[in-house]
Amino acid sequence: MAKEMEIKFKKYRQEDYSPIASMALVLDPRYKLKLVSFCFTKCDPVIYNEKVKVVKCNMHALFREYLKNSSVDVDMVESSSGRDDIEVVDEMDEYDTFESQSELSPEKTQLDFYLEEPVLVRKENEDLDVLKFWKDNRIKYSKLSLMARDLLSIPITTVVSESAFSIGGRVIGKYQSSIFPENAEAKLCSRD
Repeated sequence: MAKEMEIKFKKYRQEDYSPIASMALVLDPRYKLKLVSFCFTKCDPVIYNEKVKVVKCNMHALFREYLKNSSVDVDMVESSSGRDDIEVVDEMDEYDTFESQSELSPEKTQLDFYLEEPVLVRKENEDLDVLKFWKDNRIKYSKLSLMARDLLSIPITTVVSESAFSIGGRVIGKYQSSIFPENAEAKLCSRD
């Protein structure tokens, strides 16, 4: 049992960090790259700058992919949210988008401007809902808010999926290999 625990621990230890988790942390306006840098100095103070550069490069590469998809606009943030209280972007919101895009220089992206802004004071914003922050700033950061929505909605752990497979093995035993999928689903749901 100790060997199995050691394998699990090695799987989740800090030196095998998750790039997705690091990018999600950067999209929290209270921390941005500062907390990522701090964490890497704790893990490996010798090469932490290289690891921070990798996170930043990954962020820029992902953001470039979002920029390529130019057919997606701010209105889709509202329509894809699945909520009944969908707001319609009015003309002044469109003007704000136009104005924010006209201020951007060709060398700097929304991601660059976001990273250059000072971080929010953590103690004053302890209860900050990060997804709400990005929804509120969807006019200023139209593409970046889409990226944030997608990145921050990814479960940052594999525990849920591993747990689901473990439950499946207990519900459908080796003597029930020919069970119909509908019956297997009913068994899984009734145990939930």
